[in-house]
Amino acid sequence: MATTTSIIVLLKFFASRQKNAIVDYNDFCEYLKRYSEHHIEEQPSLACYLEDPVPALQAELDKLISTKLVLIINTSSEKQGIVVIPYYIERFSERYKDIAINPSLPFPSEADLPKNTPKEIITRETSADLISRLLKHQELNDKTLYGLTLPHNAPSILLPSNVSVVTLIEDAVGKIQNMLKKEEHHDYFLKKLTVSNPGREMIVKNFFNSFVDRADHSLETLSQTTESFYLWNQLCYFIKQDYEKIKDYTQEDLSCLQAVYITEMGANYFKNEAAEHAKKEGAIKMLETQLSKPPYYFTFDEIIKFTDNKGIPLLGQYSEEELKEYLHKKTQEAPVQELPEILVFKTYDETRYFIFKSKVLPLILRLCTDARISVLEAIKNHWSEVLRQFDILPEMKDQNAFENRLEKEIRIQSPILSALLHSSFLPLLSYDVSGGDDSSKISLFVNGQLLPYSDILLMSRQELLNDAKIMLPFWYSMPIISWIAKMLLRPPKSKRNKTQKTKAELYREEEAAKRREDETTAMIAQNSTISKKVALRDAARDAEQSFVPASSTLNRELDSYEKIWNKRLGKETHNNLTEDVNSLIRDYIRKTIRTMKVEGFTKERIESLAESLMTAPGLQKIGERDALLMYIKLYMVKLVKNIPM
Repeated sequence: MATTTSIIVLLKFFASRQKNAIVDYNDFCEYLKRYSEHHIEEQPSLACYLEDPVPALQAELDKLISTKLVLIINTSSEKQGIVVIPYYIERFSERYKDIAINPSLPFPSEADLPKNTPKEIITRETSADLISRLLKHQELNDKTLYGLTLPHNAPSILLPSNVSVVTLIEDAVGKIQNMLKKEEHHDYFLKKLTVSNPGREMIVKNFFNSFVDRADHSLETLSQTTESFYLWNQLCYFIKQDYEKIKDYTQEDLSCLQAVYITEMGANYFKNEAAEHAKKEGAIKMLETQLSKPPYYFTFDEIIKFTDNKGIPLLGQYSEEELKEYLHKKTQEAPVQELPEILVFKTYDETRYFIFKSKVLPLILRLCTDARISVLEAIKNHWSEVLRQFDILPEMKDQNAFENRLEKEIRIQSPILSALLHSSFLPLLSYDVSGGDDSSKISLFVNGQLLPYSDILLMSRQELLNDAKIMLPFWYSMPIISWIAKMLLRPPKSKRNKTQKTKAELYREEEAAKRREDETTAMIAQNSTISKKVALRDAARDAEQSFVPASSTLNRELDSYEKIWNKRLGKETHNNLTEDVNSLIRDYIRKTIRTMKVEGFTKERIESLAESLMTAPGLQKIGERDALLMYIKLYMVKLVKNIPM
């Protein structure tokens, strides 16, 4: 053997040479001393064993005892023995190799240990727990000799830690196959399986013959939740049922019964794993469905709170680590010359959003349509106020300054749109889409440069300036009168051109004032009906925060989604369809709100109500289902928030 200072290696070698796991303490000391004298030049660390090896050896043995690699026993009143546990592990691992060749050989058991072997060398565990744990993760080594406790008082099986638990299951399946190859067992169990599955005789026969004849196919049958898996469970049940009735077991009977128990436990593990995998796959599909719904962009904190159709959180059906791994994969991996399926962008406050690639351009078009109105009104009102103060801004005359103002206003009125327009992936995405055959698709880039904001928002500086002037009193257009008014009425420079609040900010302040007013009304009235209405209105305002971005308002979001799902031409036809849908929602929420508890009006409850209403026959012919669903949620919030006192 190669030179070594490892005591456990020397113990294993000494035990294998004497073909006994129990090594006499004194004999090993002598052997260690001679070994050290022979190899001292190669390994100077052996010097501690030259004079009196006992102290140094005992220190090493104490370490091995603590790790359960050896035991010290008294072989007689005057002698001590060292039990080398890895010796048994190597010995029984050979048995499993023999079983793979000859399935009729029995599994190793405690009866195979020499009589004077201490039982402490065995680490006993229930077979179901051990098999499940080792199938999840097993580190092959020569440190542990497991004793698998089986049901029905069947003899326990010894499993060395250097033998894979998969090998144990394969050997168990091989024993069952070997038993079923015998004519009396083959026909008997085939008949039982056929009788229990009437009308499927050919399927049963094909499965049975395939299982018996193909040893390499057995573990695959166990690990898949197919029809074969169901038949395999039935077969195991019939075999176990017959063998448990036997009173006087032969070694072959015990071996077969042990094999059935082992394979059933393996099958149950694979079945549970398959069920967990299917559950996880279903949760991932639901996650993708939620990501595909409006508003289409979500933060990680919002994704964590996603629920399924029953309101059960998706986080729990998969772990947070699995969610992060899924998002990382979807945002990083992609075919050559293609963008990932999910894209990531950041707003100016460093908030990180995820969005499906296919939803980016439709979202930009919707946000552009939505932002155009709010940006136009904000600039027009501001310009009108500036002109009213007899002042002028560079953006009114200079196109570049006007473009900068539009960019700034978009950042305020629609932070998501601003972030998307400045995202690194948009040029590539626009190029891919514009390169297709569909000429109706819009490109936001020309020669690699983003279109001017005035073109994106379809806004003319001169028209906007004219609209702002129209809002002024008529005498502002009369030179002499306006000059005199300027001299008399123009405010000081410090009071001119102050920053105005956005509509969203004014809307939030108004809502806060209404909330305080409702609370005061409820306190004064001290009426249960009024209190319930106030509580429902508060719940609706809380739910609104989940559906309406901070930079927008409820009515603005309603108008935006209405334009997507209601594409009827003609003002009257368009308004009639909107009113029909609104009436349907009002009738539905009126019936529901009567029996609804205050604490029940949550974001999840609103989503559930909207999903139920979407199945109404009157809404089936309306396209753009996602936009319609979001509109229904928002309109429900509006109805409850405006419940009359």
